[in-house]
Amino acid sequence: MRVVVCGDVHIGAVFGLGGPNGSGGNTRVDDFKNSLSHIVDYCIDNDVDVFVQTGDLFESRNPTPEHMHIADSFLKKLSSSGISSIVIMGNHDYRRNGSEFSSSISSLASNEYANVRMVLDPEVIRIDRGTDDSINILLSPYRDKRMYQSRTTSDSSKMYDKHMLELLGAIDNDHPTIAVGHNFYYEGSYNDFGGAEILTNISSFKSCDLVAMGHHHSFRIVQDKHPIAIYTGSMEKINFGDKDLDKYFIDYNSLNKKILFKKIPSRQLHDSEINMLDVPITDVDSFLEKKMSETEVMDKIVRMKIVIKESMSAAISKSYIEKKLYSMGAFFVSKVIVEPVSQRIVRDLSVLSHKDHSLMFEEFVKLQGFEEKLEAELISESKNIMGELDASS
Repeated sequence: MRVVVCGDVHIGAVFGLGGPNGSGGNTRVDDFKNSLSHIVDYCIDNDVDVFVQTGDLFESRNPTPEHMHIADSFLKKLSSSGISSIVIMGNHDYRRNGSEFSSSISSLASNEYANVRMVLDPEVIRIDRGTDDSINILLSPYRDKRMYQSRTTSDSSKMYDKHMLELLGAIDNDHPTIAVGHNFYYEGSYNDFGGAEILTNISSFKSCDLVAMGHHHSFRIVQDKHPIAIYTGSMEKINFGDKDLDKYFIDYNSLNKKILFKKIPSRQLHDSEINMLDVPITDVDSFLEKKMSETEVMDKIVRMKIVIKESMSAAISKSYIEKKLYSMGAFFVSKVIVEPVSQRIVRDLSVLSHKDHSLMFEEFVKLQGFEEKLEAELISESKNIMGELDASS
C-alpha cells in the first residue's frame, strides 16, 4: 500500500507575494496550484493508493469560491484515478460557534465524489487492496482544549492522548498502522504554542509505524526511532520566513515500511539588502547598479531593501529598482523598501562666535563629517550664495 501525505496547503495565502495573472486570478495562487498539481500527478504516475492532506487546505476559514474550486478540481482528479483521498480539518479550516464547530471542507463539492473523505473528528479507517495489502490510518483533525472540556491545556492534551490510545487499541488486526494529524507535538512545555492548542505526546502513537503531523510549517523529523514522528511542513513557501526552507511530501510504503521524503518544486523567494551607508552621493547610481547586477532573481519572488543615509534617500527611485528587477527576470517584485538612516547632527554652539556668516557656516559643515568632496562643494556653494547676498544688500 502506497500512502502519500501532503502537508498544509493554504490555498489563498497570497500575502503580497503575487499579483494579477491576466486571467482574473493571482500569480501566487497559481504557484500553489502548480505545487499541488505536482503532488497529485506524482500520486497518479506512481500508482499511489491513498492521498492524505494534513489540514489547512485553505488559508481562510471562509475560502472564496475560486479557492474551493481549486481544491475540488484536484480531489476530482484523484477520485477519478481511483485514489482514496482524505482531507482532515486544520485550524484554518475550523470555525467555532459556542460549543459547536464547523469546517469549510464540509462545503466542498468533492464531498460527493467517490473515494473522497473529509474528516472533522478523530477516527481510524482501514483501507484494503487485497488480503496481504491493507493499512490502518488514524486520522486526527485539529483539536483545541475546549473539545475535551478541561480547564487547562495540559489536562486536555492528556485527554487527547488517552483518546488516541483508545482509538489505536480498538484496532483488531495486525496490519501496518500510521497516524496523520494536525496538532503540535509536546516537546517540553504546554505553553510553547499559545496555550489553547492540544499538544500530543509521541508515545501515544507507540503502535504506529509513522506519525505525520501538519500545523507546523517547517518540515522536521521530530523522532527518528519507532514510532517515526514527523512534521510534514507546509506544501509551499508561505512567506519570506520560509525562503530558505525546502518543502516535502511523504511517500510511505506499508509493505516494506519504507518512508520517502519527496521534494516539492516550489517558487523561490529572494530577500536581499543593499547597504549604501558608506557610499558617496556621486557613486550612488553606479554602486546600486553593480549590486543589483550581482543579485540572482530570475523567476523568483523578490523583496529588496536599500539602506541609505537619510540625506541621500531622494537619490533612490523605488519604481526604477522595481523595473530593473523585472528586466532581470524577477517573477514578481513583492516590495522595494528604502530605509533612510538619520545621522546625528552636531550642535556645537561655539560656531556662533564667528561674526562672519561664511566662516560660521564653514565650521558648521566641517563638524558634520561629510565626505571630503561633498564638504568642499557645500562650502564653495555657500560662499557663492553669501557673496551674492552681500552684493545685493
